[in-house]
Amino acid sequence: MTSLDDLLAPGGWPYASTASTGSGDPGRFHALFGRDSLITSLQVLPERPGVARATLRALAALQGRVEDPETDEEPGRVVHEHWPQAPERLRAAGWPVRDGELRYYGSADATPWFLVVLAALDDDELSRELDASWRAAGRWLELALERGGGLLRHGPRRRPGGLKQQGWRDTFDPMKPDTQGGGIVRPDGSEPRYPLADADSQAVAVVGMRSLARLSGELRHRRAGERLAALIAERFDPETMAIEGDERVVEGAGSQLGWLLWADALPPVAAERAAQRLCSADVMTPWGLRTLSSEHPQFDPTAYHRGSVWPFDSWLGFGGLRAAGREKEAEQVRGGILDAIEALGGAPELYAVTDEGPARIPFANRVQAWTVGAQLALDWRWDGRPEAS
Repeated sequence: MTSLDDLLAPGGWPYASTASTGSGDPGRFHALFGRDSLITSLQVLPERPGVARATLRALAALQGRVEDPETDEEPGRVVHEHWPQAPERLRAAGWPVRDGELRYYGSADATPWFLVVLAALDDDELSRELDASWRAAGRWLELALERGGGLLRHGPRRRPGGLKQQGWRDTFDPMKPDTQGGGIVRPDGSEPRYPLADADSQAVAVVGMRSLARLSGELRHRRAGERLAALIAERFDPETMAIEGDERVVEGAGSQLGWLLWADALPPVAAERAAQRLCSADVMTPWGLRTLSSEHPQFDPTAYHRGSVWPFDSWLGFGGLRAAGREKEAEQVRGGILDAIEALGGAPELYAVTDEGPARIPFANRVQAWTVGAQLALDWRWDGRPEAS
């Protein structure tokens, strides 16, 4: 089993991936990534709370302070990725590298994940230390929901480099072949209209608002979380992947249903429907949850976000199924992910599931932090779920 310590920076926070471990391993994300490092911190929280403390402090130090359309920086926004010395490939692709450094803020959900992890850590001393940071993150989330008409929306990117889609299914352009099937598309394969509200980001936003309420003690934050949950229940059914900028639905069942269940973002009847759909054979495999149903017209088991299986994503689904009372299916997901990681070796970023079982995808990193974290959390049967209240 790959050790978490192999991924920790000298400051104690996790890189998103190791550097290349050898031939065939891209090792693309050996840097601080807000979303990835925060989720990894939550995964290992029961046994390694120091990782969360180090990650929160590192991200607070880089937190957005000004409006900068080139880097997508905004006051209170948590950084998406930080390279003190950016790889040449990023500069060549037009990313906003300045004096060799990249601080890029284009993430829809890193900021609510910051609130989630800080509240889950339940460390009064650290919360006081980071008081200005979590309050700024909370203001960013409130304003983002306000300008999104109640939903957390992202895109489009209007400058060179950066990301058009900024949920965890992020991509600089979902229509380009070199994205390897990244991002969200309509069933006909066309690009959705921006700004996009994906289901995964709404789930984290709900928990982010509840976490903000725990940190602030303010009733208005709790009520904001309730309003978002009500809007999710109204707008997202089991076949909804996202809502487009013109309010059309992007159809597609997949692992996002596990996120909504994990977040307790749905009322009982809707939660049962979501759980039933998540457990269908076109989404739930013997080796984890597909990012997109095998019945969807754009399904590809080797695509980055349109059919492959991601261990961290399935870990959230494991927690969601437990929350829905589907213990048997949750254990199937848990066992399937652990078996696939053991069979493939390392801690793969993602993998394909075919009739022959789990299979490596060449462009996937061999050692990804939130896969290491998922393996540890699943071993411990820890699902990271916050209190619904």
